[in-house]
Amino acid sequence: MFVSWPLALGRIRVQIYRKLPLRLLSRLWGHIHKAQLPVWMRGPLLRLYIWLFDCNLQEAAIEDLTHYSNLNEFFRRQLKPSARTIDQEHSVVSPADGTVLHFGKVEHNMLEQVKGVTYSLQTFLGRTNNNWWLSKQTLNNSKPPDDENYQQMLLENPEENELYHCTVYLAPGDYHRFHSPAEWEVLHRRHFPGELFSVNPGLVRCIQGLFNYNERVVMSGRWDQGFFSMSAVGATNVGSIRMYMDSELHTNLPGKWKGGLFYDRVFFNETQGAGVAVKKGEIFGEFNLGSSIVIIFEAPRTFSFKVKAGQKIRFGEPLGCFAETDQTKVEDIKVTEMPEAVENGKHKEE
Repeated sequence: MFVSWPLALGRIRVQIYRKLPLRLLSRLWGHIHKAQLPVWMRGPLLRLYIWLFDCNLQEAAIEDLTHYSNLNEFFRRQLKPSARTIDQEHSVVSPADGTVLHFGKVEHNMLEQVKGVTYSLQTFLGRTNNNWWLSKQTLNNSKPPDDENYQQMLLENPEENELYHCTVYLAPGDYHRFHSPAEWEVLHRRHFPGELFSVNPGLVRCIQGLFNYNERVVMSGRWDQGFFSMSAVGATNVGSIRMYMDSELHTNLPGKWKGGLFYDRVFFNETQGAGVAVKKGEIFGEFNLGSSIVIIFEAPRTFSFKVKAGQKIRFGEPLGCFAETDQTKVEDIKVTEMPEAVENGKHKEE
């Protein structure tokens, strides 16, 4: 079978990259950034980090650098409630501060890391359907869905809707927590152990399917338009991904893993007939350092993105809307302050 030179070169890069001890380095980095800092060292060290990565300390809820006992506390710093507003005119807002890498319609079961560099939707979400009601449907099927059927099967209303996606890259200097981009219901979590390749935009352009190699946590469910998912993709020095509603989640564990291995957790409560409801802008999770958020969602064909590739964006700012309906939903209230941070124990499986 003929393999194109770009694809062959990409595979060679992956094999070389896999030889590097990135998971070990990420765990080592984890120990370093949790190490207690002497009070006299906190100011100079954190100011150096702020200068290197252009952090905005004035947005932090606590500006006194001596308050942060280690690097991890500074990376996870909270913002002042007034630092961000949540746009109410648009259906979907940015889940994080960062850079829009790519966005668009999912076509032929392929997502795009950046323009022209693709990865498989089915591999990213998992070959066994990871939505609880879809899983029940496929139990009756003897053959797994092919790529085209998989994309269509995610849609609740395939006659009128399409599947869309958007990727936001969080740089080391960005605010490291991420928030819900819409009002939706979380039904399922799937954790894929994997590589911890850098998701720097320069490398993302070079390795096709990079997001499918990396460790990631896929949260899936539905919103009022159908299927909805938000995924946190790990990266070098970002082995730790935390979802506040999921105390069972543990990422970047030592040891090897088998290809295709994943860990599931169902949030759907059969007694109540519902999963975990989250509001637009509600705090959702965090990284230890910069990484990427991928959202994949079903929406009417009138949906239109309001961003550009390469654009800097802050959480709560609009990503897109339904051309005909969103502008009439909110006439008086344009924005609201960001919801208060939820306690880590607020969301739990009943």
